[in-house]
Amino acid sequence: MIRDSKEGKHPQYWIELQVETSQDLSEAVIDFLVSELHRGVIVEEKPETEGSVSHPVLIKAYLNQEDLESGVLKGIETYFSELLELHSDYPRIIWGTQQIVEEDWSQGWKKYFKPVKIGTRLVIKPTWEVYVPDEGEIVIEIDPGQAFGVGTHASTRLMLQELEAMGRQVLEGSSVLDIGTGTGVLAITAAKLGSRDVMAIDIDQDAVETARKNVHLNNVHNVVTVSTTPVWEVEGPFDVVLANLDRDTILFLAREIARLVSTKGTLVVSGILEGQEQVISNSFAEKGLKLASSKKDSIEQEWVVLRFLNNS
Repeated sequence: MIRDSKEGKHPQYWIELQVETSQDLSEAVIDFLVSELHRGVIVEEKPETEGSVSHPVLIKAYLNQEDLESGVLKGIETYFSELLELHSDYPRIIWGTQQIVEEDWSQGWKKYFKPVKIGTRLVIKPTWEVYVPDEGEIVIEIDPGQAFGVGTHASTRLMLQELEAMGRQVLEGSSVLDIGTGTGVLAITAAKLGSRDVMAIDIDQDAVETARKNVHLNNVHNVVTVSTTPVWEVEGPFDVVLANLDRDTILFLAREIARLVSTKGTLVVSGILEGQEQVISNSFAEKGLKLASSKKDSIEQEWVVLRFLNNS
């Protein structure tokens, strides 16, 4: 831990990187920053203003002295410049940095994460925050670590709302597969809503370690297992399959995803932007899954969640 100057040490200087980008580029930017910095980022929605990008998202990342010495910032700036070249017709990404003093820079980003209420009963609470739940609320403790998915992004929010909407009527006693689990927030929520057996998978080892810690924090380790098992090696089927990914990954894995949905089972997918629903719906229809519902996020209406039923 960084000591203060009274103990003969100087406060730690670090760099806050702020990136304003559009909805359709935000996932790529977030993934790149997390992979480069090996820590979480902050994602905030912004109102449109003159000169801003369309439907702006503000992403904040924090660089320490080691990051600066290793040249990570230069690599990030190069990546952003390449994105601008690809989208030179209109502003799609704006970024800047500022120096900040923080006694413990490695913990400073945590002050931006607050408890988030999703739907009517779910509350996503960072482990370091104090929260007294109202009667009937279900609290999910999350330490994001280096993983993605704390309930602040529209696609995660939509998936959580679908889980709450399905509730115990669908989830009680069910088996669930969470593909691309990230922090494990969806798997944990499914367990707290009554699922008896939840398998959570992710190809990122850091995400798996984070998810395992969160599973234990929420005392659902007797229900949820987390691993790096590839989806094509998973043995099914499952009553409920969750896939918060992106359009291309969903389409690439569609056959594997579909085979894992049990007869009369449910598939929920997000990470999808408006206008992408039809191609995904068609892909799963070819594999015997019928579209049951399509919903937009109430805040960021470009994001969509789809629910399918396997009536075969």
